[in-house]
Amino acid sequence: MSEAHDRIVDFEVQGRIVVGTIRTTSVLSAINVAEFGNEVVAKIEGNSGVNLLLSFENVDYLSSAVLTELLRINKAIQEAQGQLRLCGVSKVILEIFQITNLDKMFTIYHDDVTGGVRRFGRSLEVAAEEAAWKDPM
Repeated sequence: MSEAHDRIVDFEVQGRIVVGTIRTTSVLSAINVAEFGNEVVAKIEGNSGVNLLLSFENVDYLSSAVLTELLRINKAIQEAQGQLRLCGVSKVILEIFQITNLDKMFTIYHDDVTGGVRRFGRSLEVAAEEAAWKDPM
């Protein structure tokens, strides 16, 4: 198998946003959770200031171990001075985030990738406008 087929996450640049689409439905089982985290952290470490949108559209199952990986990913993104958003999260998986209160730590868009990119892009525009008002030339 080629390396591209072995990946758990496919990355695609859409303007100022890097979309990471999780490919497998049962990702984030004990078997591949560390690989998931390593792929995403490697992408972050190579892109300072990255705006990363992780899509869970293909994910039907989420192990508790992935929550630890998401916290590690969030720490890496903060260290890289980037931003992380999640999208395409099913109701079942959203409940896991709510039960653990991680829905308060992560910004979760209920949209698919297209809607997530649109919302994330707009939030970047608003943040830039706000920064311009705070620091006039």
